[in-house]
Amino acid sequence: MPPSRLTVITVFLVAVVLAGGCLGTPGQATTASASTTAQPTETHAGTEYAAHRPAPSQSVTLENRWDRSVSIRVTVVRVATGETVLDETFAVDPGSEVAAYDTVEADPQGVERFTITATALNATESVSIETSRCYGGAYVSITEDGELFATYAIC
Repeated sequence: MPPSRLTVITVFLVAVVLAGGCLGTPGQATTASASTTAQPTETHAGTEYAAHRPAPSQSVTLENRWDRSVSIRVTVVRVATGETVLDETFAVDPGSEVAAYDTVEADPQGVERFTITATALNATESVSIETSRCYGGAYVSITEDGELFATYAIC
């Protein structure tokens, strides 16, 4: 028995929907992808977006959730100047946290980017943060399994 007209139409519509993201002109963004990123169109008097508002104090915190002490080498580079503002090795005991650095010490001028690189246990991790209200500091962790992990908080 041939497929019903409803089945053929349903299969055709599903194929069109699935292929819809693949259609378009090469080198140009499709309407769907262009609308997925929200862009502010205007700023009202007295308001600014968090990413553009300076917050000079961003902490770099080390934590060790493993059952052994670990030495973690941390470098912090102020991207605007290329200056290494911290290059130090910290001994971090099991179950403890260490405040390694705060970007306010570099006296950032407005919103600036800092790159944090941590080396421990034959591994290296790197993250970048900015001195804006959108960021909330960087965290370098030794996991319960003894793995190095770096991340940062962002709005």
